[in-house]
Amino acid sequence: MRSGTLSLRFLILFGIAVWLGSILLTGCSGGNSSSAETTLLPEPSPSIPGGPIVIPFFTTEADPNQLAVLKSLVTEYQSLHPNVEIDIILASPASRGRRLLTALASGADLGIFEIEPTLMTDWVDAGYLLPLDDLVAAIGPDDYVDGSLFKYRDHIYAVPYAISVYGLWVRSDLLAKAGLPVPATYDDVLLAAKTLTHDDTYGIVLPGGQNIATVNYFSSFLWQNGGDYFTCEGDVAFNQPEALKAVQKWAKLSQYAPRDITVWGYKEQIDAFLQGRVAMAMYAGRLGVTMAEQAPEMLNQTALVFPPWGDKKVTLGVWSRFAIAAGTRHQAEARDFLRWLVSGDRLLRYDMTVPGHMIPPLRSVQQMALQDTSPYVKQHTRWLQNFQDWVPYTNHPAMNMGSMRNGVFVRSNTPPPWSDDVFSASGIIGTMLQEITMNGKTPEDAWQHAVTQLQQTVSNWKTHHPAWQPAVCY
Repeated sequence: MRSGTLSLRFLILFGIAVWLGSILLTGCSGGNSSSAETTLLPEPSPSIPGGPIVIPFFTTEADPNQLAVLKSLVTEYQSLHPNVEIDIILASPASRGRRLLTALASGADLGIFEIEPTLMTDWVDAGYLLPLDDLVAAIGPDDYVDGSLFKYRDHIYAVPYAISVYGLWVRSDLLAKAGLPVPATYDDVLLAAKTLTHDDTYGIVLPGGQNIATVNYFSSFLWQNGGDYFTCEGDVAFNQPEALKAVQKWAKLSQYAPRDITVWGYKEQIDAFLQGRVAMAMYAGRLGVTMAEQAPEMLNQTALVFPPWGDKKVTLGVWSRFAIAAGTRHQAEARDFLRWLVSGDRLLRYDMTVPGHMIPPLRSVQQMALQDTSPYVKQHTRWLQNFQDWVPYTNHPAMNMGSMRNGVFVRSNTPPPWSDDVFSASGIIGTMLQEITMNGKTPEDAWQHAVTQLQQTVSNWKTHHPAWQPAVCY
């Protein structure tokens, strides 16, 4: 096994794991991420005495091009370190957190893995993650863009390899035909969405399913209108009028989205835009790359703008990070491989598998990305530059608690410790929006119910964690 083997046995074992997981694993006390029903992961290949050192590497980046580049990078590293074997194992994005948690709790060696933002604080508190301060120091902490490093309890536990920054993609040709400008304000977007909704075409897409995409997209409405879910000190802030204003804006705009958005996540938005079913879609750089592959005729008919939901300049940014299991058998080797992978030209090669969608966290590598000679980058350097320029204005609901303070965006690097209870796939915010779109509740009633649920959730969490104290956020 010398070529960074992708563990295809996962595809077979997954079905068995789901069945076994439902029998062997049961939930415990309500709400905690470690108590939800889980399924099993396949066991990584063990290290054989006298043989190579095996480091498991779990990834959800299943795009064929990304996997091919990852495998080539692994092969390159292994040629430099013949005694090390990197065992690549695919994990499903929808369920990786629960399966990884089961393996961690059982003492399995998970090596290196991608980690979900909503689970990081719980996993640090449980002792599942290895501090990576020395790894960051070796790469150079000053090279990381602000907000990219996850620091909790005075240590860095996850190292970023990319950020996906979300902009608004618009069909500039359809706008021009309707005599409308490329939107610069919410009112512009609302008018365009209403005007371009006719027959089987809709003005905009806003995901409304019970998934993290819905929470993430709505969050940008909340922040841009001066609201937040919680204060930096950990009190509920969603009860303020700015939050209601965001709910009302989202509800009004969603009238011009396809009716089936109530079951949509990320993928459906790209499909709808490229099929010409919607005229505007909020998405990161993958939409542009997919457009170049599947509908290149649309490239010159599409513009990219900063999402204009309010007067505060802040948008969604989703960091992708690697962590190392605290109980991994080969800590030194895992640290060395991860340091090698997420720095220099290796990071560039990996992130440029989806240019503009995987924005490098290192300033030096961002400059290298803009100088890439691929046809897509040469033709759309401006799109990549936009995403890089917007990184300082990114925020994430599960990582940045209380970033809106007195109507001003100052990113807090404090995650809400109850984030999994609030922002999970079937959480409070997604339910609120579905109550509006599916059940006909008024924005005011749905919002007020969500406020009550948030207050109860935070109060319950604090009751069970009496020693918790808010961190210094700014």
